Amino acid sequence: MPQDMEIDPEVLSIIQRAKRVTILTGAGVSAESGVATFRSYKEETKESLWSQYDPQKMASIEGFLKNPNRVWQWYQWRRSELKSKKPNDAHKAIAKWQQSKDQRVTLITQNVDGLHQAGGSKDVIELHGNIWSNHCLQCRAEYKGNTDGVEDVIECPKCGGQVRPSVVWFGEALPEKAWRDAESASYSCDVFLSVGTSSQVYPAAGLAALAKSQGATVIEVNPEPTESSVVDYFIVGRAGEVLINILNT
Repeated sequence: MPQDMEIDPEVLSIIQRAKRVTILTGAGVSAESGVATFRSYKEETKESLWSQYDPQKMASIEGFLKNPNRVWQWYQWRRSELKSKKPNDAHKAIAKWQQSKDQRVTLITQNVDGLHQAGGSKDVIELHGNIWSNHCLQCRAEYKGNTDGVEDVIECPKCGGQVRPSVVWFGEALPEKAWRDAESASYSCDVFLSVGTSSQVYPAAGLAALAKSQGATVIEVNPEPTESSVVDYFIVGRAGEVLINILNT
């Protein structure tokens, strides 16, 4: 899609008039930086990332307790893969939008890669945690030591427990504060923008529905529109191109 793509003037007007904008981003935003998504199809192997790695073994508390070193090493590999990834136009556009003096823009993300922060965003609400952070499984104290090149699970210096990545695993609840902040931002916004994630899948659907119940306009940005009774308007296109055009109009 070209950079001079046109967005429905009615949708642009709604966005521009809003005083409070809440943006929820998902894997589609990170994908534009080359970050593999778990459900993305790989042509060369005819399979997705999750078909290569069992989520119950690699992203669950049960898998970690059964083989902590294997899980730790997998996350170390994922971190090494992410080191070469850079913020894309979507990350940069959102960061610039947050600097607006006329609108309050709150960013919620389901991504764990930290690319929003690298792109300049502040006060990011991370629903699924951050892959660059670690904490103790037992006492939950944050581990701030250097983990580069560490292949085996680290022992917590405070209690001797096992240190794990600070991401939300399958079967775990979302961080309480992050979820409260996300609900608050969704409850009070004029426009709820869902970017690179489907408004059919929770928690995205729940936050979008909450925003709509309070009178907000729900807008979804994706390369292909999805079927959702919550969404008022779809903008079909890549996240970076759409967001740049919103800012430049």
